[in-house]
Amino acid sequence: MILLEHHKQAKHEIVTRLGDLATVAEAVGMVTLARDIRASRIPKIEDERFHLVVLGEFNHGKSTFVNSLLGSELLPTGITPTTAALNHVIYSPIVKARVIELDGTSTDLTASEVKDWVTVAGGRAAEVRYVELGFPSELLRNNVVLVDTPGVNDLNEQRAEVTYGYVPRADAVLFLLDAGQALKESEREFLSSHVLDGSRDRMTFVLGKMDMLNSDERTAVIDYVKEGLGKLVHDPVIFPVSAKDWLVRKDPQSGMPELLAHLEKFLARDRARVLLDNAAADAARTAAYLENNLGVRLAAYDLSMTELEERVAIVRQQLDTSKRRLDELHIRIDADAEAIKTQVALDLDAFAQAFVAAIPSQLDAVDADDIKKFLPGFIEDKFKEWAELEGTKLAAMMEHLAEEVISITNENVAAASAALADRLGPEDAKVDISVDSFKYDVGVYAVGALGTTVFLFVNTLAGGLLTLAAPVLAIILKSKVAGDIRQQAKEKVPAAILHAASAMKPHFDKCVDDFAKRLREFVINAGNTLFKGISEILERTISDRRDRGGEVEQLKVGTGQQITRVIAARAALGQLRDGIWAEPPATAE
Repeated sequence: MILLEHHKQAKHEIVTRLGDLATVAEAVGMVTLARDIRASRIPKIEDERFHLVVLGEFNHGKSTFVNSLLGSELLPTGITPTTAALNHVIYSPIVKARVIELDGTSTDLTASEVKDWVTVAGGRAAEVRYVELGFPSELLRNNVVLVDTPGVNDLNEQRAEVTYGYVPRADAVLFLLDAGQALKESEREFLSSHVLDGSRDRMTFVLGKMDMLNSDERTAVIDYVKEGLGKLVHDPVIFPVSAKDWLVRKDPQSGMPELLAHLEKFLARDRARVLLDNAAADAARTAAYLENNLGVRLAAYDLSMTELEERVAIVRQQLDTSKRRLDELHIRIDADAEAIKTQVALDLDAFAQAFVAAIPSQLDAVDADDIKKFLPGFIEDKFKEWAELEGTKLAAMMEHLAEEVISITNENVAAASAALADRLGPEDAKVDISVDSFKYDVGVYAVGALGTTVFLFVNTLAGGLLTLAAPVLAIILKSKVAGDIRQQAKEKVPAAILHAASAMKPHFDKCVDDFAKRLREFVINAGNTLFKGISEILERTISDRRDRGGEVEQLKVGTGQQITRVIAARAALGQLRDGIWAEPPATAE
């Protein structure tokens, strides 16, 4: 779809307004904001890339589903969590691929090399920011980027973290459910989490693997999913499909034609409007931030240089105090993270010791053949039960820590902002100075996202990671004599339990360490954004006053004109957002 004329006009106006804001920001010394507008925000809207993200737990047939959307076997498929890196699939008249590494380096790939970079088995996924695949699919025309994400219930919490970090930036989301285990508790938890606030209305739900069910089962599962999703998402859009049947033989009864028609209609009707609305909203927030700082600058012209320097000194003192408090938060985060790890280690040890103590009586109470057949599964189930309970406890502890850190950070940001408004704001109206919400909100999102990642990680830890990290659970009892079987089990099981517990601990520790690292990054980013914004406007204001001496009228007039420009931009962007969702004007016959 080519942009309609009124959409082209809206895009041009947003780009123009952002350019004006960058010019004003640069003129008053806010070079960081000006650079961000020109380097990030304007290119984003000019590229018009629409990110359609496919999300779902591993083993739900996600790669098969993506291949079905594209109409060809392009992504690796299998029963293990093969997709270890983000895959961006874009339109290209010929099939091609390249990898974008963490340092920004781009390298072209041959078809045989792709798996090395996107799968667990390939072993190079940790080096990847994303892999970009070019493919001649009609779905991808007009800058649609189809994003295949690592599974949200993957065994590697870092890959799950990438998924959560990506969802808030998606323009639309296809959430894949498995008809064979539809709407699991982990999926319910994910959908109800605060990570998805503002994202649920952009979701289309796909109920895959319908070919595995008979007619009665299909009806029951569809009704169950509709009822369950209705409690989590307002008016959910659901498509039952068999991606496999469509991919293999283009079965018209697979449900894929209906889904593809829905996507085609959505992309034709709403793609441009979603992109433009997001860009206009971001530009309006930027204008509000800039307006606040200009208000401080204007008020500063009514002060003598002595008064201005005295008040700026007080503001800087408050900034320094806030910075010290934020620096102290790093110590608090590290200490609390260590306390959480210690608590988990104590809980794990207590569980393992109690399990070992209970095993002899458990073995004596069951038949020897059952011991030989079911013992490994019994041990793993017990670990899974414990991990699920401990996971809830761990998530609560980490969520509590995150809430406290965010609260303290907000208090310090508010204190520094209030000091600026009190000392340099206009006499007749307080200026509400706030952190640049674009960057600040990203930090908050990242913290909340990681909390949900933790919950899902620990809930799948015992079921999968134990099998990989602790093969000691594969206990072999060779004897055919009942007494020997019991004796062997009593000798081998305690060591297997203790080894399994030992194998779990480093993964819990890493999960907590990653969480603490994200919290520290959040605090640093929030502080840097605040201090840079305030410092830049203060430094330029004082510099301009010194250059002009006592002649400030021209500066006041200029700043007043800048404020008028920014206010006009905010109003225009608000009207533009309303117009984006209005029906296009009818053309004359």
